[in-house]
Amino acid sequence: MRYIFVILLFTSIYSFAQKNVLSQPEKDFEAFWTTFKDNYAFFKLKGVNWDSTYQKYRPLINQKTTNKELIAVLIQMVEPLKDSHVTISQKDEILFKGKRESYFKQEFKGLEKEFWQVSLATLKNNGFNEPKGVGPIFRDEHLYYYAQNKDIGYIRITRCFADIKGIMDDKNEAKDIKTMLILFDEILKSLSNTKGLIIDIRTNGGGHGGELLASRFAIEKRLTHYKAIRQKGNYDTFSDLQPFYITPNESMSYKNPVIILTSDKTASSAEDFTIALYEQANVTTVGSNTSGSMSDMFEAQLSNKVSFTLSNQSYYSKDKKLLEDIGVPVKIEIKHTKKDLENKIDPVIIKAIQAF
Repeated sequence: MRYIFVILLFTSIYSFAQKNVLSQPEKDFEAFWTTFKDNYAFFKLKGVNWDSTYQKYRPLINQKTTNKELIAVLIQMVEPLKDSHVTISQKDEILFKGKRESYFKQEFKGLEKEFWQVSLATLKNNGFNEPKGVGPIFRDEHLYYYAQNKDIGYIRITRCFADIKGIMDDKNEAKDIKTMLILFDEILKSLSNTKGLIIDIRTNGGGHGGELLASRFAIEKRLTHYKAIRQKGNYDTFSDLQPFYITPNESMSYKNPVIILTSDKTASSAEDFTIALYEQANVTTVGSNTSGSMSDMFEAQLSNKVSFTLSNQSYYSKDKKLLEDIGVPVKIEIKHTKKDLENKIDPVIIKAIQAF
């Protein structure tokens, strides 16, 4: 027994010494792998054995590994996760962003402008005026677009941030959300006399403030979903499920029927918006399930101003079903195809108008 103790003590000292002599590339690799090990929520769901990933890639890193080579290895490690909330950046440049399979993206790749032109034409054919763009422009699109016919209002929320700096820097987040809400409330005031609203978030990739936008349409306090946070331990260690509720906004409220248009490109905070209203009696969803990319982005730092993010939260529906990679289920499903573009109709908008 004493001999075993000596061996164990020597092993511990040796391991400690090893850690102290690791080169910077090795330290960064270890920090990256360990951060995912302790915080990433979906290894089992994604079918990725993270311990095997370590065994495969750790021998590739040594004191001679360049920063470029290290990042290339880190990217190879996380690509199989196919998680859009897994990113690797250096300074302000995003070097990697995980990609999930998307029917919408595959069907309409390279046709995004044509897609929205057909949507606009469909609105006009149903008596809507020319949509007006409101808010800062990002990638050639305003934050919001809105229009109406004699009965129905239409709002397209292109993203859940006003300025890209608002989600790149925590210091600007509160200001950015405030800007979003002020502009949105002005639009709601102008559409307050409509009998119903269509909220189009089919290509909204998220940001922040989705629940606050949703509170404008809640007519009663309701349980919306549950959330669990990954904890250190084994790969199945999570916090207890925490319930989340939506409460009607007191200062700005729209209580008439609302139809939300979604697709599998509706992601992150746009999914927060959707699930927050899913149980409201005045709300219907039309289109297809949302993306299923709902976790916040847990961020950590490496050397050389390299940072990375990961998904550390599991969202569950009101009946406690995991929503990652499944998304918020749509209530009225409409298959939207490339053929519809050729026919110059938007079947999702048409179905939404008919649903009032």
